[in-house]
Amino acid sequence: MKTKQLKIGKYVIVNGMPVMFPLEIVHRDIMLQADSAGFFIIKVNPYDVDVYCWGESTSLNLQSKQAEDARIIKDFISTISDAAPAKKFENVEI
Repeated sequence: MKTKQLKIGKYVIVNGMPVMFPLEIVHRDIMLQADSAGFFIIKVNPYDVDVYCWGESTSLNLQSKQAEDARIIKDFISTISDAAPAKKFENVEI
């Protein structure tokens, strides 16, 4: 089975925690209030994950805090992964 290398979606950050969801869902349908919101790309490679955030939520009237939001999402992904650090994302399917 081939692992997907990129995942694109939407997110909101609420009290320092990310909520990520598919592009088809409107930000406001997930959360009525948030600290920031926008779009993300997660790029998986064998040893790490790169996260990029950009844009805005027109339904919440919020901007992405690009670098800060990317760090929050990346830290969250690292926290929930219980694999060995050196090969943490080798066989991750997203």
